[in-house]
Amino acid sequence: MSTSTSTYTQATTTSRGQFAARMPVWFVSVAAVLAGALVTGVYEFFARAVGVPFNVALPGTGVDPAAIPATGLAWAVAELGLIGIITAVCLARFAKRPRSTWKRTAWTLTALSLVPSLIAVTDSYATNIMLVISHLVAAVVIVPVIAARLAERNPRRA
Repeated sequence: MSTSTSTYTQATTTSRGQFAARMPVWFVSVAAVLAGALVTGVYEFFARAVGVPFNVALPGTGVDPAAIPATGLAWAVAELGLIGIITAVCLARFAKRPRSTWKRTAWTLTALSLVPSLIAVTDSYATNIMLVISHLVAAVVIVPVIAARLAERNPRRA
């Protein structure tokens, strides 16, 4: 009986792994970006609910901070996620090691994206902190999902 159980478990795991591997990179990337936007939107909702002001201006412009519209962070994740989708598709096609290249690139760009949030002119330091956390929330959702779909080695470039 244990033999048939382990065979069934192995067959189920293998078919799930093959199913994920058959999904196109662009499809997994779009789903990851949409999930990241959704989670960031929920995060933004709760941050606003506890009273964090989302008023931001670029430093050095002399403009007073203006309010980020509701769902603005989620919309920004969805829009800028297009860059991540294009990057993932290109890496899957042209990189020798797509997964590790994706992870290095995505985490580096995430770290760079924190800089404007840290130096933005805001009404409260809580806004700066919440903006930084929103970048990290989106990245924690998106980067591992896309990395899991990308191959460790590209058979075209081996």
